[in-house]
Amino acid sequence: MSLKNNYEKVGEELFRYRSYFPLVMFPIIIYDIIFNNININYSTTLILGIITSYIGEIIRILTIAFIFEGTSGRNTKTQFATKLNTTGIYSIVRHPLYLGNYFILLGPCIFTGNINIIIIYTLSFWLYYERIMFAEEKYLENKFNHEFNNWTKKVPAFIPNIKLYLKPKGTFSFKRVIEHEYTGIFGIIIMYSILLMSQNYKFDNYIHLSKLWNMLLVLTILIFIIIRTYKKIIRLK
Repeated sequence: MSLKNNYEKVGEELFRYRSYFPLVMFPIIIYDIIFNNININYSTTLILGIITSYIGEIIRILTIAFIFEGTSGRNTKTQFATKLNTTGIYSIVRHPLYLGNYFILLGPCIFTGNINIIIIYTLSFWLYYERIMFAEEKYLENKFNHEFNNWTKKVPAFIPNIKLYLKPKGTFSFKRVIEHEYTGIFGIIIMYSILLMSQNYKFDNYIHLSKLWNMLLVLTILIFIIIRTYKKIIRLK
């Protein structure tokens, strides 16, 4: 099998499990927080980490809010697209959802204050998602041919070029964002709660959160449950 065909085959397999990548990396981050001996200001890295993660979530929101029917987006099992999305955020970068994913988990890596963790994560992300992007683009190339090739000639795969921005078709859909991104929006708070508990365990030898962060976590979980329950009720109707 040629290297090109191997990339495509591996990418198609990884495509089905791409959402599990954080489950592999996150325990490594927690382990590093508990056992590293780096002398850092966790208050500073916490702020930088949260900002980085929500930059990633904003990128995902700007992608999801303008994805119109028939275009590739959040497909989870197989490649699917009847239209090619080339406006909005897709006019400046070809894989905005993966770019958003990168920043979301980069935040916790920054929180550790360990440059080695950041490098390991970045290289792992690149090796993992490069193959998925290759498989996705091969599918789109076969499907849209000249339209796809013209798009890829000017729009970068992963590092955005703001100068190329084109106004998105359609209007911002807050409903679509809540339906598809509530797990990410609230999941970031839950993720940092776990990181803070790990940090507190390191210094105090028991798991705990501050009163303010406890309130934020409880509120986040309640809103998450309400939205999830609402979605299930709507499906049953």
